[in-house]
Amino acid sequence: MLKTSLDPDQVLLESFQTFVRHAAAAQQQGDQAAHDIWLQAASHLFPTDPDSVDAMCQQLTARQRAAQAESIARAFVALAPGDARALFRLGYTLQWMNRHADAIAPYRAALAIAPDLHSLRNNLAGALMSADPASTEALTLLSTALEQNPADANAWINLGKTHLARFELDSALEAEQRALELQPDNPVALGNHGQTLREAQQWDDAERFTSAAHRMAPDNPSYLSNLSMIHLLRGNYADGWREHEARWDGSKELAGRRPALPGPAWRGEPLAGKTLLLWGEQGMGDLLQFCRYVPLLADRVHREGGRLVWNSFPQMGALLGRTLAQHADEFTLGGGVEMLPKFDYEISLLSLPLLFDTREDTIPSTVPYLQADPSAVDAWRNRLAGEKRLKVGLVWTGSHGHQRNPYRRVGLERYVDYFRELDDVAFFSLQPGAGADVAAARTAGLDIADHTAAFETFDDTAAYIAALDLVITVCTSVAHLSGAIGQRTWVLLDVNPHWVWLLDRTDSPWYPTATLYRQPHFAQWEPVFDKLTSDLAALARALR
Repeated sequence: MLKTSLDPDQVLLESFQTFVRHAAAAQQQGDQAAHDIWLQAASHLFPTDPDSVDAMCQQLTARQRAAQAESIARAFVALAPGDARALFRLGYTLQWMNRHADAIAPYRAALAIAPDLHSLRNNLAGALMSADPASTEALTLLSTALEQNPADANAWINLGKTHLARFELDSALEAEQRALELQPDNPVALGNHGQTLREAQQWDDAERFTSAAHRMAPDNPSYLSNLSMIHLLRGNYADGWREHEARWDGSKELAGRRPALPGPAWRGEPLAGKTLLLWGEQGMGDLLQFCRYVPLLADRVHREGGRLVWNSFPQMGALLGRTLAQHADEFTLGGGVEMLPKFDYEISLLSLPLLFDTREDTIPSTVPYLQADPSAVDAWRNRLAGEKRLKVGLVWTGSHGHQRNPYRRVGLERYVDYFRELDDVAFFSLQPGAGADVAAARTAGLDIADHTAAFETFDDTAAYIAALDLVITVCTSVAHLSGAIGQRTWVLLDVNPHWVWLLDRTDSPWYPTATLYRQPHFAQWEPVFDKLTSDLAALARALR
């Protein structure tokens, strides 16, 4: 019986690929008869018309058999190297495998052959945007695609993403609205628009469109994860913590990365005679923020007659060990799953607010809940004792790989422009690996010292911060570290910040010593720095 692409069989697929490859080899050798024989043999196993081959590659990719899909796509390119459809098929097969960079070459080759091929420019733009969301070439490709076909909703969706990455908010919103006019129930269009409305500070609409995306695609956890971010940012912890559990499948940073631990997740079962494993997740800032829950968790576990073992990141060992590790029965650092202590249940650090049903008025907000090494703090204070001016640590960017870093970074050059005339303030870099930036800032007139070469762990950074008078930072791990040790901390926030900072307030229920400086509108740092500079000058005068 003839198999269809709806029922691919492993053995038949391998034979099919072999026959197509033989047909391609025969064609390259100029043996048309052999080419026809091998291609006919292949067609007896599966249809070889373009639509059927497209469907086969799509189905194989969906069934987690991407390597076979790629092999078939490449076989048909070899069979017809000048066929734009075959090249396009190879491009989107690679793109489905998240190999966007590899997809660019076949897409470009297809574009040179058939520039009017449907979806080609849009797909190439998407591949380029994976490396550079603000790509000028992608913008040009999408504009041309929409000139050819203004009804291409997917191109409007990508155009909106590109405009947003280029800080063109109004154009992004307009493009997304065009996509929704064409496909009002498209969950991608709904979800993207919800995300962009956050940048526009239209919070009710952002929540409405994100909820609509979740309703249209309830099996896609990314929309529920995005909804949790909105609810937490707006202070709706009742819904936010529960929805936040979708992060393991819906967050770009975490999807598919939850470790396979040899024990069930703890959902509040009795712990008498049991051992609970607490483990860290995500970034250092998250660990610094949520380790505050360890005493609460330990108290509950011990009251129920259980044991608590805590595994954390090695970089945090000394800092956590000094202040919090004693609450656990066993404290370990790093290692693979096989190195973990034996346990009966496990829970990740960021699930603790849900466990404790945290609300704003029940946040464990007492600081400091982490303590820097007193001897190291004294050493830094002695080293800096000759500096009588206000001592201010600066952080100007988060991790360059973070998807929101383009929006949250301020750049050292902005500090230079605003702070170089503040003679009563001495600045200190808290940005490791930024020696070139610091040198350029000094040349431009900012008096900034750099001792970050001495930082090997977060404990070293904590001691240095404790010896200063103030930390000014964007939203990154230093903001959490400084807040956790009770240092005066001024945090610079974009309009759509991490949910911990909430909205429309200058204080933080998580960090009592923090003051928040918020952009009034998308991408507008100037008003932030006008206020920041004025406040900094006033503080320097007050402490002089």
